[in-house]
Amino acid sequence: MRLKTVRSTAVAMALLCLQLPAWGLGGIEGIPQSPIYHAVSQTDRPIIPKEIQQRQYEKLKTRFYSPWDQDEPREAKEVIQWALDRYCRDGIYGENLSPRTDEWKKRMAESCRVDSVGELGTKAISLRETSLRLFPTGSPAFLSPDLPGEGYPFDYLQNSLVHGGEPLYLSHLSEDGLWGWCDTSYASGWVDMADLATVNDEMATRWRSMELAAVVREDVVLAHRGRSLFKAKIGTLLPMKSRGATTVTVEIPMTGPDGIASSVELRAPMTSVSPTPLSPTAWSAAALAEQLMNEIYGWGGFLKNRDCSATTRDLMLPLGIWLPRNSSAQAKEGKVISLDGLSRQEKIDTISREGVPFFSLIGQPGHIMLYVGTYRGKPLILHDMWGIRTERKGREGRYIVGKTVISTLDLGEDLPDHAPGKLILDRIDRLTIPWLPET
Repeated sequence: MRLKTVRSTAVAMALLCLQLPAWGLGGIEGIPQSPIYHAVSQTDRPIIPKEIQQRQYEKLKTRFYSPWDQDEPREAKEVIQWALDRYCRDGIYGENLSPRTDEWKKRMAESCRVDSVGELGTKAISLRETSLRLFPTGSPAFLSPDLPGEGYPFDYLQNSLVHGGEPLYLSHLSEDGLWGWCDTSYASGWVDMADLATVNDEMATRWRSMELAAVVREDVVLAHRGRSLFKAKIGTLLPMKSRGATTVTVEIPMTGPDGIASSVELRAPMTSVSPTPLSPTAWSAAALAEQLMNEIYGWGGFLKNRDCSATTRDLMLPLGIWLPRNSSAQAKEGKVISLDGLSRQEKIDTISREGVPFFSLIGQPGHIMLYVGTYRGKPLILHDMWGIRTERKGREGRYIVGKTVISTLDLGEDLPDHAPGKLILDRIDRLTIPWLPET
């Protein structure tokens, strides 16, 4: 994505931000919901020094392909057993919001084949966007919908969404052979076997020799000879065969009747797929973020939507910055500035002084946010969130937001039933600059 393209659209996108949310919630209402609006006041020069960004990009490539370096699964027995202990117990509900039966629990335990972990031990690749599941099933496991912040859409078997073209390590198959336990570079789980193919050493070596390109436009349909292969989200990485003035040629995985992956070449405009890393400016980061605004919240990639940490991860990948998958790990990545024990005003002052707009994260237990600068003296965050904790007559509840928004840190303070001391500003405990070394 070129800076000229970003600049040419900045004014138009800034005008769009004047369309304020139709629903009134303090901390969002009156805040321009266009990332580009907030980037316009930032410098269009690179934020990250070239040598640091190159080191980050090399780290990204190493981590991205790390499943193909494995010779055994990563703690597969422990993770599968943990999932069985946690979600084959009382208090787990199915899609009809009725408790899971003992028969279902027994079937899940048998299907996981814990004693067969590692029997395949081979390189693989995702052929399209797919899911990592904690059990080999597409059926959900909810906690009681009567509990605050539980039930739909919190399917706890949904571990993560996997982009098309991601390297995998395939450990073993489920009892019916329809699912494979896989490691990605950031998480593990069961993948539908229809969504993956095994990879031979020749293909793995060829892919690793190429630079990476990133999908920079949401929901790009990648097609070959009139056949749509998969829809790609921002954050999808593909090996780049060559680049021209306005296009790149990338390789896309396919599978043959033997289940072994091959690849085809696809030429795409740089407005959709661009060489990685992008220029690390606030404008280029904002142009990516613009496309994710108002995306519906999806726990762990539920229904192919993002949660908070998938949002920050997918925004950083095209910029050459690799992040772990979950919010707690992301909040520890790079240079960490503690906010723990500070007053509200001290937190605001520290973030305003130390935060790097569009290139730093703010963390609290269970949630991660992208700092985008200040507006009328208040720090702003871009985050995909579910809701605000409330209390009514001693009973906990949620005011549902359920999408990606730009908000202040005191979001929800004007709600008469917000839970005291539970707002974002009260709970944030660290500011993280992931591209700087640990201090």
